[in-house]
Amino acid sequence: MALAITLTITSSPPDGTAQIAQRIADDMAQLHHRLGDGVSDELGISISYLVEQFALQAAAYRSPKEMEKHHDRVQR
Repeated sequence: MALAITLTITSSPPDGTAQIAQRIADDMAQLHHRLGDGVSDELGISISYLVEQFALQAAAYRSPKEMEKHHDRVQR
């Protein structure tokens, strides 16, 4: 099975880019939770790794205000 993920964001403001990357990370985490580790083996790439990479991308594009809001939401 082949999997290709291409994310191209050309005119989105940084906060919008952060939101998109975070949504992808959240969706992939949910997918991994539902399908288990077997899906990583099947695809030949760790879904957890992809989740981490998109979460890092989201963090990189967050404004300081958004970072604080996201941190508060995660702490709850």
